[in-house]
Amino acid sequence: MKRMINIISLVLVLIMISGIVHAGKKPEEQSGYEKSKDVGLKAPKGAVELFDGTMKSVKKNWEMWPKKDMEITWKIMDNPNGDGKTLMTDGGKRWGTHDLVTKKKYHDFEGHVEFVMMGARGDDKAGGYANSGVYMQNRHELQIESPKGKNIADPYGWKIGPHGIGAVCMEHVPKGNACRPNGEWHSYHFLVKAGEWEGEKMKEPARLTLWWNGIKVHDNVPVKHANGGVKNGPSDESLKLQEHGQDVRFRNIWIKPIK
Repeated sequence: MKRMINIISLVLVLIMISGIVHAGKKPEEQSGYEKSKDVGLKAPKGAVELFDGTMKSVKKNWEMWPKKDMEITWKIMDNPNGDGKTLMTDGGKRWGTHDLVTKKKYHDFEGHVEFVMMGARGDDKAGGYANSGVYMQNRHELQIESPKGKNIADPYGWKIGPHGIGAVCMEHVPKGNACRPNGEWHSYHFLVKAGEWEGEKMKEPARLTLWWNGIKVHDNVPVKHANGGVKNGPSDESLKLQEHGQDVRFRNIWIKPIK
């Protein structure tokens, strides 16, 4: 009996090491998963396709931040796990110096962004730490960040904080963990209602609903914190993608103004 228990214990340890057993569940295994809000969601009628896999579409719809007269430094790269082209962050190692913002500015909108975290730039391998962000109105950041340290082996069980992936950075922690490992595609699908202002005084904060990989992790939450980009205020602003010094790639980016 003792020998049998030892064998079972060894098997369980080997399974855990191999990554087959996870503390959490994959997004598609979780209650409330909506495939229609996950990777592959096509732009609806009336939406603007901001990136179609070509540098032509980048130059048409985007410019650099904070200096729009800079040449676009981001690169077109192959999809690391399939067909098609992606847009890779590139430019500077310090965040906030080589971001990409849409030329057009938006008020209330629906949008969709897909991204894959690769880790270190230049080795084309899905490993190591990666960081980026998607900014609503170039103010409110939806954090993109891969698990750190011991969490890398179990992204599904990662306890995510206010600066982790899926968070409205430094303001709202996601209701659950819808993470996928480095090298797999993620999706952010969002609805944004702009704040209401009287001059420079906020009457009502902006509101955000976010599906992360098909899981609703923020439901009409108030968003007051500006985490980079432009200061909080009444102006309509751009959608922004952040450059943070690592290899993060984007595709299927679209936005639809809501009247």
